[in-house]
This record gives sequence, C-alpha cells and structure tokens, in this order.
Amino acid sequence: MGRCKKQRAYSFKPQFTSFAPLSKEFTGTITLNHDELEAVFLMDYQDLYQEDAAKLMNVSRPTLSRIIKNARNKIATAIIRGSNLDINDDKEDFKVAISLPSENCFESTTPKESLIAIIEIDEGKIQEISYIKNPIIELEERPSKILPQTLKQYGVNFFIASMMGEGLKNSLIAQGIFIHENPSISSFEDISRLFTNK
Repeated sequence: MGRCKKQRAYSFKPQFTSFAPLSKEFTGTITLNHDELEAVFLMDYQDLYQEDAAKLMNVSRPTLSRIIKNARNKIATAIIRGSNLDINDDKEDFKVAISLPSENCFESTTPKESLIAIIEIDEGKIQEISYIKNPIIELEERPSKILPQTLKQYGVNFFIASMMGEGLKNSLIAQGIFIHENPSISSFEDISRLFTNK
C-alpha cells in the first residue's frame, strides 16, 4: 500500500492560465500543473532556495526538485516547439485586499486609506471579510516600502485600488500580488463578481 500524499500548499493564484504563440498557429498544448507553477513562482520568480520553497509547498526537497525539473522542461518545450501552455489552477481559495476609508465605505479606494479590507474567497463566494489598520498610515512609510510585505503576511493574492504609483505596482508584483486598478468598485459583491466572471 502506497504512502498518503501530502496536501500541497499553494500561495500563488495565477491571473493568466493560457499562453499561446502569436506569430504562428501553436503545435499542440502542454499543461502545467499547479504544483509546477507554484515551484516556478517560488524558485524562479521569488528566488527562494529549494529547501525553503519545499517547506512552503509542504513537500520534501527531493519532491520539489522533481516538480521544478518537470515544470522547467514543460515551459522550455512549449517555447521551443511553439506549443500552447495551459495552467491548471487548483487554488479555489484566495484573498483580495482593498484599501477603504472606513468599514463598508467604497467612496475612495486609493492605497492610502485608513483601513485595508481582506476578503477571503473560496469557490467563487466570499467567506470572510476582515479589516486591518493600513500600515502606511500607522508607520508613515511610502506604500511600496510597507504595503506589499504586509499583504503577503496575510496571504493576499490580489490588491484592488482606483489608482496607484509604479513603485507600488512593481513592489506588489515582486511579491506575487496581482493588481486590479478598478475605480468602479462600490461593494463587496462587486469584488466577488470581478473574480467569479473570469
């Protein structure tokens, strides 16, 4: 009887799940599994060591080594052969953050509002909404210095704002947090629809 497979932990929620060559018609499709994408995100994008990435994924280091080797081989094959690359997105639960002047008040959603709402979404439905004080206000720091690290600590995958500077955008993306610049959010239901209609 085989050993029970450990439940793999995914921190990364992909925003894009299909890539195809533009210059010519693609030659077949290669599928990248979510564990392979997670390994690429942790090791090649966040530049972690295998041991650290393995701990975050809840796998052994030899298992991570096999996963990353498969992922890199698939990506290389897709690029060299001109194949479509599809990504399996197994992460049904993810977190969205939005900065608000007060609870349930959407009149301004710039990164410098006093509260940050963290919305947990699972299988397309809002499960929980919690609020934290915006560290930009408390620590009087530039948004790009403090906000990305705070959101990462809370496991946020997406950040919504009506506008933001390039420095903050780059800092968020470096942490694997995708950005939605969307001035038309007026309720939590709008946020839910934004992510369920993808």
